[in-house]
Amino acid sequence: MDVILNTDSLSPPLAGIGNYTRQLLNGLLTHSAIGTVRRFGGRPDLATIDAGTAVAPADHLLHHFKRGMRAWPGAYALRAWLREQEFKWRFRHHVDAIYHEPNYILKRFPGRSVATVHDTSHLRFPQFHPPQRVAYLERHLPLTIGRADQLITLSEFMRGELMRLFAIAPARITAIPLGVDPSYRSYSVADTQPTLQRYGLAHGGYLLSVATLEPRKNLLGLLRAYRQLEPSLRARFPLVLAGASGWGNADLESELRKVGSSARRLGYLPAQELPHIYAGAAGFALVSHYEGFGLPALEALACGLPLLASERSALPEVAGDAALYVDPEDIDDMAKKLARLLEDGVLRKALSVAGIARAQRFGWRACVDQTVAVYRRAAAGN
Repeated sequence: MDVILNTDSLSPPLAGIGNYTRQLLNGLLTHSAIGTVRRFGGRPDLATIDAGTAVAPADHLLHHFKRGMRAWPGAYALRAWLREQEFKWRFRHHVDAIYHEPNYILKRFPGRSVATVHDTSHLRFPQFHPPQRVAYLERHLPLTIGRADQLITLSEFMRGELMRLFAIAPARITAIPLGVDPSYRSYSVADTQPTLQRYGLAHGGYLLSVATLEPRKNLLGLLRAYRQLEPSLRARFPLVLAGASGWGNADLESELRKVGSSARRLGYLPAQELPHIYAGAAGFALVSHYEGFGLPALEALACGLPLLASERSALPEVAGDAALYVDPEDIDDMAKKLARLLEDGVLRKALSVAGIARAQRFGWRACVDQTVAVYRRAAAGN
C-alpha cells in the first residue's frame, strides 16, 4: 500500500501537528505494510534527523515572513489554493495511493483519502484564533469531512465532538492516541545539569509549562494564578514557559511584566533539550481552555512530573488519575492547587508514580499501526 503524506507541517518551529507528522512519517517509512511514502512539502530533513534542528537564518526570516503574510486579507485562501494546484499536478499519476492529510484540511484528490482532525476549538472558542483561521476552517472543514473516506482524531473526546457537530457515522472516524518518545523519562541531576545550566535553571527548582504562546493555552490564567502564590514559594519555584510565540499575546506580555523575575520565557527549544527541561522541573501545568489531546501533558507524565491539568476536553482522558485537575476559569482554585502541587510531598510522589505508569500506555508504534489499519479501511471503501 502506497501513501501520500502532506508534510507541510514539517517546517520549523515544529509544534504539535509537526511532531505528530514527523513521528507518523518515521513510522510509515519502516512499516511492513507500507510501500512507497510520497511526501508533499515541509522540510524532509526534519522528519528523520531531529525535530529541533536549528533554524538557519534564511529559514528563520522566511518563517517570520510567512507569519506576517497570515495577516494579509485572503492570505489563507490564496495559499491553500496555490498548494492545492501544486498537489493536484504532482500526484496526478498516483491515484491508487492513500492520501493522508495530518493537518485538518484535505486537498482535492481523486483517490482514497484520510484526514486527521486535531480539535474543533475554532468552533468552541473562536475568540482564541485569528479571524482568518476561523473563517478558513469553518468553510473547509465540513468539505473535508464530507470527502474523507476515513477520519482520525487523537482522543475519544474529540471523536465524540466531531460526531455531534457533523453527524459523522461512527464507522468513518477512529480515535488514535498519540505516543510519547522514549527520551521523555526521569533523569538524574547529573543528566540534566548541562542543559539546565545553559538556561540558568536548577533541577527541581522550577514550575514548567510547555505550550505555544496563544490564548487557547490559557497561559494568562496560569500567570494570574501563579502571581497569587506566596512570594517565598515563587522564589523557590519560578514559572518557566517554553514554546514558540503564537498570536494575541498583548495581555500575556502585560501579565509577565507584573510577575517579574519569578517568571521566565525560554521560547522554542530544540527537541534534544526538551526532555531534560521537563525532567528537571518540580511540576508541570497545562491548563488550556481546550485540547484535542495534550501531548505536553503526556510527556510530563512520562518524566514523572506532578501534573496540574484542566478538567476539560481531552486532558482527563490522557492523564487519567495521574493529575490534579482544575477548572481553567477558576483562578483562585488554580492558585491553591498550584501551591499544593509544589508543597504536598505525599501528593507529589503519588502523582509521579501514577504518571510514569500512565505514560507507558501510549506509544508511537501503536499510533502508526492503528493509522495503517485506518488506511486499510479507506482502501477497502469501508
